[in-house]
Amino acid sequence: MRSVQSNSRHIAAFLALSIALLFSGHSRAATIQANDGSVILRMCKGAEKVRALSVMCHSYLNGYIDAAHYFGKGKTHFCLEAGDKEQLPGVLVAWLDTHPESLSQPAGAVLQTVLSARFACKGKK
Repeated sequence: MRSVQSNSRHIAAFLALSIALLFSGHSRAATIQANDGSVILRMCKGAEKVRALSVMCHSYLNGYIDAAHYFGKGKTHFCLEAGDKEQLPGVLVAWLDTHPESLSQPAGAVLQTVLSARFACKGKK
């Protein structure tokens, strides 16, 4: 029982540190800076090995997908089928590894490009 509590504390500490590091950076008091491609790369690169990063990566991607569908009023430039969401972290990491210029672009623009390229809607123009 003692090791389970110890592991829980370590996981909680790791999550808190990960979130703090993820969102830390130089920012101006009146300016909220958006995440860029490097942030989502760091989150999703370890998603297969670290549960906390997997949760963060999938949550970020799911939030983007939900927002794209909501604000696009159903007219998104990508179509996900059953099982595609589970592949997204690997697809995103592979794409960013081959497109390093995207690391400094806004995360939303990167996700739109990756999703449109990799999960284009079939039969829709």
